[in-house]
Amino acid sequence: MKKGFSIVVTSTHSGKSRYFFISRYIYRIILIIIAIVVVVGVFSVVNYSRIYYQALETVILKRRNLEIEREFAKIQEIKENLKNVERNHQKIKAMLGVEQTPGEVEPVINEVDHEYSEHIASASNKEENIPSILPTIGEISRSFTEQHRGIDIAAPRFSPVVAAASGIVQEAGWDSIYGNYVIIEHNIHYSTFYGHLNSIAVQQNTKVTGGEILGTIGSTGRSTSPHLHYEVRFAQKAVDPSGYLPFVLNLQE
Repeated sequence: MKKGFSIVVTSTHSGKSRYFFISRYIYRIILIIIAIVVVVGVFSVVNYSRIYYQALETVILKRRNLEIEREFAKIQEIKENLKNVERNHQKIKAMLGVEQTPGEVEPVINEVDHEYSEHIASASNKEENIPSILPTIGEISRSFTEQHRGIDIAAPRFSPVVAAASGIVQEAGWDSIYGNYVIIEHNIHYSTFYGHLNSIAVQQNTKVTGGEILGTIGSTGRSTSPHLHYEVRFAQKAVDPSGYLPFVLNLQE
């Protein structure tokens, strides 16, 4: 008698039964086929998952590339905006005359020397107390114009800056354009302004005499080299300081 497996199938309607015999050889073949199908199925699922993951990864990379391209475009736009800002900044500097600030010059004085002190004393003795002292010894590098309400005096850094006449320190502080600055009120008509100072040696509401040191030459604020921006104001309106400095202009010649 052959060894194997008998399968009985009975119908619930007719009550008839059918017998099937499967030998062990056939059974093993069936098991092998099932095993092969399972292995192929698992392999297919794994392979499909790998392909699906790669496709998903490709989609993600494409999205990232698009995001990077957008970010790069934004960076390029920002760079272009920065260039426009810099161009506008250069135009503003041109209007303010900052780019015309002279280079550093050789030192003329490191302190208020004797000859300069005599001129200071001569100007300071005037009863009308009009600002007629050149605040520092240096080169007048930029003159008074409607756009430039003062004169620029190029001088070595840390050179002393003196009061053009006696008066009261109205303001002593910081400005985004002129950096460290001092304003002196000399009388009801005149006041003077000193900008781009490296340091300030006086305090607000204190009295100063003509020729007294207010601070030192610097390059603070919107400035590219050491110089003094000096203004004379009559009735709170800027006037040309050169008209008040005859003896100093003669001294420079």
